[in-house]
Amino acid sequence: MPKFDTKEITAIKGKQKFYQLTIDDNPDYEGVKTQEEKNERKKGVLDEYEENLESKYKKDLRMIYAYMDKVANNEPVSGKKYHELDRPKNDTVKDFEFKHGDLRVYCFKTEEGKIFALGGYKNNQDKDIVRLRSLKKQFIDTLNNK
Repeated sequence: MPKFDTKEITAIKGKQKFYQLTIDDNPDYEGVKTQEEKNERKKGVLDEYEENLESKYKKDLRMIYAYMDKVANNEPVSGKKYHELDRPKNDTVKDFEFKHGDLRVYCFKTEEGKIFALGGYKNNQDKDIVRLRSLKKQFIDTLNNK
């Protein structure tokens, strides 16, 4: 089973916290004195998604960050840009989709905040939602087994 952790998304400022999953990340914490320094040494799935994103999609991702910032501050966002996903009745953990242009970003909610789990594209939505649910279940299972 993968080793999960979270990394705060410090660019999103607001009442609600946003995090990104880290999967099998083993950062070197030598010389680290603060939690902020520790957070910055982690590499999460959003970091990887952003690094591998074609430059033509960077503007769309900036818009998604703006929507995330609005959500973090309890401001309204159009249902066309941010909404809760329909999920099976036995799935009690809410998950969400942010979208702009062809980009999709998927998060789920935990007690600590919203967790960015996966980024994708419009033409892969169905597969990405299956992957989101798998990551969410694995993450929740690891929390329950601690």
